[in-house]
Amino acid sequence: MKQFITFLFLGLAAGSLAQTSEDYIPRDAVTVFSINNFTLLQKIPMDELVKYEFMEEVQQELFDGSTSGKTLKDSGIDFDQKLNIYYGKGKDFEVSGFSFGITDKNLLFTVFDDFDRVESPYPGVEFYSSYFNHLVIAGNVGILLRVDPNYELVEEITDSIWYARGNGYPWMKYYQDEYNYEGEYEYDESAPPPPEEEIYYEEVPEPQSSGTVFDEENVDAILEDDVEEDTLDFPVAESDPGQKNYSELSDSVSYSLQQKFLDRICTELFMEGINLKKADTRFARQLGHDSEGIFYMDNSRNFQKEQGFWYFQTMFPSLYGRIEELYTGNVILGDLKINESSIDLLFEANYGEALGSIYKKLTDSKFDKKILNYIPENSPAYFSYNVNLREAYEQAFDVIMPILKEEQNPRVASSVLTIELIDEFLNKDAIFDTYKGSMFGSFNGVKKVMVERIRYSYDEETFEYTEETVTAEEEIPVFTFGFSTGRNDIPEKVLNYLQKVTRKISKEGDVWKIDKGFLDAVPLYIINRDGLFVLTNDEDLVHRNTSGYGSQKISKKKFRKARKGGFVYAYVDWGSAIERLPKEVFNQKQQAVVEQLKEDAGTMELTSSKTTGTQTKFALTYQFDGEYENTGKYILDLVNSLYILSK
Repeated sequence: MKQFITFLFLGLAAGSLAQTSEDYIPRDAVTVFSINNFTLLQKIPMDELVKYEFMEEVQQELFDGSTSGKTLKDSGIDFDQKLNIYYGKGKDFEVSGFSFGITDKNLLFTVFDDFDRVESPYPGVEFYSSYFNHLVIAGNVGILLRVDPNYELVEEITDSIWYARGNGYPWMKYYQDEYNYEGEYEYDESAPPPPEEEIYYEEVPEPQSSGTVFDEENVDAILEDDVEEDTLDFPVAESDPGQKNYSELSDSVSYSLQQKFLDRICTELFMEGINLKKADTRFARQLGHDSEGIFYMDNSRNFQKEQGFWYFQTMFPSLYGRIEELYTGNVILGDLKINESSIDLLFEANYGEALGSIYKKLTDSKFDKKILNYIPENSPAYFSYNVNLREAYEQAFDVIMPILKEEQNPRVASSVLTIELIDEFLNKDAIFDTYKGSMFGSFNGVKKVMVERIRYSYDEETFEYTEETVTAEEEIPVFTFGFSTGRNDIPEKVLNYLQKVTRKISKEGDVWKIDKGFLDAVPLYIINRDGLFVLTNDEDLVHRNTSGYGSQKISKKKFRKARKGGFVYAYVDWGSAIERLPKEVFNQKQQAVVEQLKEDAGTMELTSSKTTGTQTKFALTYQFDGEYENTGKYILDLVNSLYILSK
């Protein structure tokens, strides 16, 4: 009995310690989309899945002639585990790939048949490579990953080695005879053109071990192992013709860096047990959600590794540290939920209290109901956006300026003084009253108009271009866009001035007109009155009632939903929007897809919650109609249709 209990305990412990696909996501990943394959794919027979055109094309990429007749269900992939797609970019390299479960390794290699096994320095881990892609198998989990060093790092190391060897500028060899001793270019028409560069493809050796140690001190030793090989006729130092040319040297540096960073990632995953799930508890909690898929994006690490901030980080390290601290905790988490008649994408933006105080002030705004007068009831797509820029500006000033003032640097101090003087001298009331923060936009279908286009012709005998003005009928989208303002007089001053300097702008009654202001085909109209600034190409609106669509404006029901939708609200009726798309832009096959989309059409709605000091929640709901056995098939119908249209 004791032995039975002991074996049972050991079995449970081993099961609890078994590694799953989400345990092999590198900690360098900043964006992850994890799909619960079992929950999603159990609803869709694989035989039906592979009938879709987009899946057929995927199969063509995965299966070559030796696997004819096979489908994804024969791939040996474990659909009971999660499929995790990840991407990360740091200062030195990018990493991308996905991890998945494996049920049959032999079947797996009927799919990944381009991968060759190489020696693995990691006990219990199998390593396969295909050019720059790597397939690693640990137990019943496969990890497909690619590591690419950043171009700037490769260029920096390559240049350092190149010039240290006494070489000159690497791209001037073929033209050196065209320069005189003073360095001025001399063009000789009788001189033969420079020889065409012959392209050689050198097979990159497969890594026998990814444990290469690489640094700038031993890079010459690493790269000069094969210096006796034939080289291309590229610029090299004439005193040492056996050296690699610049492109070969760059390729060698890139390859060595790939091995260095690949070794670091693999050592962490397979030797030290370091992964994103352990590194970020927020991601670990999100993986435990009962949903068909989860989304994770760490904006704080995106900020830390953003290349544009490297100079700032070097010149002002203490200030960079304070701003980095301000941005800590900025993470977006999301869930994908599939219901019987809808798809819900629920995501939340998280941030620290300092930034949260700014966002909270930004979204503490009043909805300007006047904007809804300019959204017609039959609009298939519209949005509203309400923010309080004045309060957000004041709060940002109070949060960020103390950080800048603490920096003991003359350049920063000068910038601080400039900002404070601008803040004192500018008329903030005029600025923030001109744009008060309520914005809207609507798509109102399409209309046919006669437009003039210039047709260019080229005569191959005379080598001359000719221009011809032609008239044709085209369909263009009709839209209305605008925002609320407390200072209609300020835009009016600008328009009055522009009227004097260009003939394209004129005033017709109380409406401004910009001739051929949209797509250089139809006029744009500006309605600047009653606390609104409206831009539209809807001539029916302009000629009928400049105060809005009147009885044809958005209904009270939609009005209430927009008001309660948070600081941002958007609505799209796919069926109606597709119905109004210009048919001429689609070929026969695509038009058939458009007809299918009409049958699968639904509505999409985006809403937001009230912003707190640490979080804002968003919900994107796709509500559809149709008789389907499950929602998954409905999704695939839409994806397949959009895929064909995109081609």
